[in-house]
Amino acid sequence: MACYPQYDSDRNHVGFMCGGLGEPCRECGDIAEYLCDYPVGEGRTCDRLLCGFHADRVGPDLHYCPFHSTEWEKFRETGGVKNVLENVIPFKTV
Repeated sequence: MACYPQYDSDRNHVGFMCGGLGEPCRECGDIAEYLCDYPVGEGRTCDRLLCGFHADRVGPDLHYCPFHSTEWEKFRETGGVKNVLENVIPFKTV
């Protein structure tokens, strides 16, 4: 039977919860609620298991792991989003 660490709102360890509650977060061992949605190519995503604390919400139903969240922030800060959006060609119906 798996045991998962439990934390309070300040991320202080307060105990364990045991049982078949699913896969653990790959960052801390807590109960995983999310998968990393960062695109890694060929239509696939990272899929790293994450708890609510370690899943960075970057959009509606879109979460990144800590590593990919950092990569995303670097991309945004260096103007990557603006550069990509400037090259989008609008779809026109005839």
